Amino acid sequence: MTDYSHTSDALSALGIQAKRVLSEETEWPELARELNVESLKEGDAHANTHGTPAPFRPMCLAYLWATTEEIKLSTIPQQLEENPELATAMGFDPDDLPSESTFRPARLEDRFEAITTQIETAAADIQELAKDVGSPIGYDPLAVDEIDSGDEDGGLSKRTIDRKLRSKSSDVLDETLDAVLPNLDFDRPENAQYTDDTLGRVSVLAAFENAALSQAGELYGDKANPDPDPDDPYYKDGPCGETVLEAIKNISVDEIAEIANASLKKAYLRAKPRLQNLENDDGTRFATRAKVAIDATYVAYYGQRKGMKWIQGAPKKKNYRWCHKFATITIVGENVHFVVGVVPLGSVEHADTHAYAGKDRSYRAGNVVRRLLDIANQYGDIRRVYADREFYAADVIHKLEQENLKYVLPVPKDQNRIQSKLEKFWENKSGYWEYDEDDELYDVSLVAEQGYALYGNVKRKRTNHRVETNLVIFPPEENNDGNTDTDTPQPFVTNLGVDDEIRLDRMYAYDQINQYSDRGGIERSYTSIKQCASYTTSKSFEVRWFHFMIGAVIYNLWLLFDLLVQEAIGEIETRTTPRIKLKRFLNLLKQTLKKRI
Repeated sequence: MTDYSHTSDALSALGIQAKRVLSEETEWPELARELNVESLKEGDAHANTHGTPAPFRPMCLAYLWATTEEIKLSTIPQQLEENPELATAMGFDPDDLPSESTFRPARLEDRFEAITTQIETAAADIQELAKDVGSPIGYDPLAVDEIDSGDEDGGLSKRTIDRKLRSKSSDVLDETLDAVLPNLDFDRPENAQYTDDTLGRVSVLAAFENAALSQAGELYGDKANPDPDPDDPYYKDGPCGETVLEAIKNISVDEIAEIANASLKKAYLRAKPRLQNLENDDGTRFATRAKVAIDATYVAYYGQRKGMKWIQGAPKKKNYRWCHKFATITIVGENVHFVVGVVPLGSVEHADTHAYAGKDRSYRAGNVVRRLLDIANQYGDIRRVYADREFYAADVIHKLEQENLKYVLPVPKDQNRIQSKLEKFWENKSGYWEYDEDDELYDVSLVAEQGYALYGNVKRKRTNHRVETNLVIFPPEENNDGNTDTDTPQPFVTNLGVDDEIRLDRMYAYDQINQYSDRGGIERSYTSIKQCASYTTSKSFEVRWFHFMIGAVIYNLWLLFDLLVQEAIGEIETRTTPRIKLKRFLNLLKQTLKKRI
């Protein structure tokens, strides 16, 4: 076999060829068409074999492409099948690709053994040249560590990643919308000319225009029907004016909930198979087995309360007196916070209060939890529940125990029985905050009390029904190393097996309760949901509930879109934040929706 290790002129020629072609706009099909690899042909080990080997040029280019992109050789045939433009540029017939056995790694390595060094050096040259001009060729499009840190010298430039994302965004966004928007379906007037999902699109568009629904309808009408018939202003060619508001006012609170939960379900079910394929064996990466968080959020109301329904007093810490309240249940993973269910709170008519003893007819936290768990159970195997202080109640614990679900709930610190325990925390705690020689946490301070009794009104039970749970109290947050702290310790209840007798018990209790921080992204989720919702001055609760629902649906659209784009560009990461920022997604979605009008 001829030794080609000295043929640096050929490699220089490949580098020169690539340099002539590469620019910010260059992708592999264009580069492959321009590269001339004939000078390496003498290194083809299959040139003189029996039979008819696959042509040298396309096979050599495929080998160079795979080496440059650092992809597995075994995936070449599948990727060429999915990318006929690249296959054609290399010289293959995309309808008649060589057999998979031709591309076997061992065969490719044997065929190009004499020129492997040249191919690898050429691949490195192409990577460097592409990096210099901002071409996406030759680099992992998910080199986020360098980008997030602001260090653009050490990896792929942000411009290159953005370009790669843009190239996939349009098709992925169309797929995302086609999956979810049809569920935003409203009854139309009998002779309406617009499609059955138009009102849903207008509603979503309102959020991006920072407009009320009626204004979004006008924006839609101006585009769909710029010269309207004065005698037929609303239904001729598209909705405008009050069309959307009238549609919403004609549907009930429960119907809005059905629309919301159907849309949320569709988004998560589209994502779930991908998450499962990427999941760790224990189901912890994307929480597909699953952890769920149940939370309540408040939407401020500043107007007159006369005639208002579902209105409630706001918590003391808020800077407003009145609010509407909504509850959600969310799948919780390391970076996955898909909302899978929403319900409104505040009306005794929707609270199943007849099933509770006593005269108090306010809504019951346990009843809300029941409704949300019924929704989330459609998605698979719930294993652990986190909830906020709103749901610290005997009724909730009773339900979770009935369902054999593990749970962690924070305890409101203004509870009388809890206050006395918090005051005595430093006196009763076990353990000390200690670190080993590797600076790993070795011991912790906490109080664990098993069989802690809680009394309250439980569905179909008496008003003072007793439930038992375990109480765990942590030191004040971020202040763990002294007994002179003035901050209040942190109490939780759980049915996990916790104890504080020995160090291993305390470490187990700490690790289990500390997982409650997994739900920390939920508060950020609510902020995003509110950003996704359009504003309203309407006193109609149906309209206000609809606005929150649309915000939740758009939020899930964002997460699904981000996941599908990452898949489209080659790899899905476990990230603490989505790759596509919310503002960018809203702009992309607004542009797409306008095109669909």
